[in-house]
Amino acid sequence: MAMSVEEIKPGDVRTRTEIRAVYGGSPQGGICPSEDKHSVNLYSDPDVGERAGYYDGWLAEEDELGRIFEYTGAGKCGDQTFNGVAGSGNRSILRHVEQERVLRVFTQEGKLPGSDTKTHRYLGAFTLDGIQPYVWRRVHDESGDERNVIVFRLRAQGAIQHSTEDVIPAAEETTADLVPFRDVTASMFQSDPATSGALPLPQQRVRKRSASRKAAPNPETSGTIVSANAFSAQISLRAATAASVAVRRKAELTQAYKEKLDAAGHRTGVFQVKVKGLTSTLRTDLYDATDHVLYEATGSNSRADVRMALGRILDYSRYAVVDGRGEPKRVILLPSAPTPDMYTLLDRYEVGVVYRSDDGRFVGDMGSK
Repeated sequence: MAMSVEEIKPGDVRTRTEIRAVYGGSPQGGICPSEDKHSVNLYSDPDVGERAGYYDGWLAEEDELGRIFEYTGAGKCGDQTFNGVAGSGNRSILRHVEQERVLRVFTQEGKLPGSDTKTHRYLGAFTLDGIQPYVWRRVHDESGDERNVIVFRLRAQGAIQHSTEDVIPAAEETTADLVPFRDVTASMFQSDPATSGALPLPQQRVRKRSASRKAAPNPETSGTIVSANAFSAQISLRAATAASVAVRRKAELTQAYKEKLDAAGHRTGVFQVKVKGLTSTLRTDLYDATDHVLYEATGSNSRADVRMALGRILDYSRYAVVDGRGEPKRVILLPSAPTPDMYTLLDRYEVGVVYRSDDGRFVGDMGSK
């Protein structure tokens, strides 16, 4: 009778050979898919990542669905990609749902005593965030050269180990860098063959919770919106679906307007912002460097979305200061005209409006330029 393979639990430390016996994957590399084990093993090495210009780890700031673990894609030099041989590992993360695989995260712990064999601590099983599975980020590599990297946004599925040592270091100072705008691609929204099917919300978001359950030293991740009944769970899933659609519309709207500015000979980009004391990296929607205008887009002209866009642009414009030009003109980009009352609100804060008309033209403060 064959001996059963030992289970690996969150917090356990194993060598890669021991991990491969349970979850498969290759003996080297950071992203290791396994077809027979239905797993994509993600290995993180903080020292290697820091030298390559990035950090993997938990964000200290939680969103409305809970914690996010950021994992940077494969490729130590030049821009990272989803294409070709160089992008095969990144594609395996993006397609993990379609291929019925689980993302499993390991971080380097040390080495076996008296050996060069590395050990890795298991954090748990994850899936991609269903609303924004990844973001592009501009970093400097070991040589100081700028490049674009893919930062996957992972959410826990089931029990995980959340340790303070795995939290991304907070920014020591506030910085705002003007970086190139990345074109929107279908893969960002799970709509092409590489990402067929909608990514699910993490399982623990829709499970029932026992009122008597007590907190544990390494508890399962839980969000700020966790319901004890099926009705609320359905509402959460519908909200996530609506948010995903809004993100898609926002991105497509932003890219369309950028193309209009580019055609007019304007220089465009976005600001990548690190705020002192925070681990998150902020990214504005669009900046027109020619006219010094900051745009904040939203996928809906509803009152709630316009108000949220107003708050974001008032926040971000503080950092979009370049070449001593002061804060930029602020404009909200909408898919259709807002109500007159919203114009009154935005005028009060000196924020302009550009919207797309029924015939596809852009109309508003900057739309005629």
